[in-house]
Amino acid sequence: MSNTVVNNEFTVFGKRMNVIAILTLLSFILGIIGAFVAVIGIIALVFSFIIIIYFLLVLGNIKRAGKELNNNELLAFTPRFLIGTIIRFVGQVLWSIGWFSIVDLWILVVIGVVLIIVGSILRFMAWGGLQTFFKTNSQLFPADISFKGASGSKLCKIATILDMTIILSFIGEILRIIGYFRLAWTKNLVGGAVQPIYQPAAPQPTPTPVSSTATPKFCPSCGSSIVSGAKFCPNCGSEIN
Repeated sequence: MSNTVVNNEFTVFGKRMNVIAILTLLSFILGIIGAFVAVIGIIALVFSFIIIIYFLLVLGNIKRAGKELNNNELLAFTPRFLIGTIIRFVGQVLWSIGWFSIVDLWILVVIGVVLIIVGSILRFMAWGGLQTFFKTNSQLFPADISFKGASGSKLCKIATILDMTIILSFIGEILRIIGYFRLAWTKNLVGGAVQPIYQPAAPQPTPTPVSSTATPKFCPSCGSSIVSGAKFCPNCGSEIN
């Protein structure tokens, strides 16, 4: 595993997520204005297409990082998110046609709702997997970035649940934008090294004290010189302890 490759992929991922967050925020604001001014609505639609392009690039970053780390959560993110987004989009189109059609096409509304739910579940699983990745692999990033990544993924995951409603989808879009900005924190990995996995140091053995076997070199009674290992003084006959 190359930490440099993973670091670079997540750095680029963060930069692109920052662009997506800004464009999503602008598109959200312009979309509201566009309900009253048609030209503004067209600009918001253009932003939406740019966001799609950037998301395709982001999926590439996650996929390459997943291969480098051999991580199942990252590898599963791309197919789940991509397929879920396509299914959800088709569901929204069918729902709109059935709901606003002059002819009674309730079957399209039902199919559309089912597809929206299925697509949202897949997107929920994708963001949930990314959240799990940041939590279980926090040692790969600085503490603030791993926290922002996990919390940003969680907000995007909650937003997918709110997407299945009509009233709360407005709140879901706000949570999604906040989540995008938090995920963009990985761009701050520039110039920083990926933290190595912590390994506890092996305990060092306690040194065994060496007992002294030295014997006196002089007699304690008369002070005469004695041979090492002798038990009695050759001069006075005193016992050497």
